[in-house]
Amino acid sequence: MTALKLLAPALAALLAAGPALAQTYRPQAPAVTYREGMPEVNAPQPGVNPDAGNYASSSAFARWYASAGRPSMLLFWNRQLIEDASSQYDNVQTSRSSAVAMGEAAAVRGRGWGASASMGAAASASESRQYQERVTDSGYGFRDTNFSRGVETSILNTFLSAGAKIVDREAVIRKVSAKQSREDRLDIQYLETLALGQGVQYLIEVLPDDDVTSPTGVTFTVKVTHLPTSTVRAQFTTSGNPPRGEAKWVATNGAGFEKRAAASRQTPQLIGAQVAYDTMTKLR
Repeated sequence: MTALKLLAPALAALLAAGPALAQTYRPQAPAVTYREGMPEVNAPQPGVNPDAGNYASSSAFARWYASAGRPSMLLFWNRQLIEDASSQYDNVQTSRSSAVAMGEAAAVRGRGWGASASMGAAASASESRQYQERVTDSGYGFRDTNFSRGVETSILNTFLSAGAKIVDREAVIRKVSAKQSREDRLDIQYLETLALGQGVQYLIEVLPDDDVTSPTGVTFTVKVTHLPTSTVRAQFTTSGNPPRGEAKWVATNGAGFEKRAAASRQTPQLIGAQVAYDTMTKLR
């Protein structure tokens, strides 16, 4: 009886504390996971490389080039293989004059100028020059120098990156001219003909023309000739417009998202590379 009296208060206290203990030791619900073993946010898909097609063209060209025995190529940038086989020259005479002080007349005469003056008047000096100017030429003027050099350099580098053997026009002309007479050295067309016979397999002529209707402001006429057989492998025109990147969705202030086109990639370097890729496509 005494034991029951002692146990009753303890049991009553335990029953009274039950709800509190149940609340304190309630097990936590597991975190919600939609896909086990996956990241909370999927990584964005990689963007498409705008030059993927060009790289495929370069790889295909490299395979064709290797199977063809890596033939030598000569680039005529802004030059054309014209039908005239020899250079023609015109005699040109120019003259200019300017006023000089009386005390400078003697010094002017010493430099090859003619000087004359009346009493009390300022002296006048004149110079006459005679020279020959080549009128038969396969070169053409085009845009500013920096743009032209950027395009030409990029065309060469793109072919070199694909493993092509490019013969330098100036170097091979100098090489063949060393065995020619002084008169023959003045005949650029003749020297070019000799240069083409120095193991060159393919001649690539690239002629640029300003064109306001072109997306790049210029149109390139490209001609590829297989020299051993004198046959044309390709002739086409291209704007050299490099492919744009993907358009992107951009957040705007209060207007949600806006799809914006990729920035223009029309630099001289990328334009030149595109001309090279377009040429490779015709050769593979």
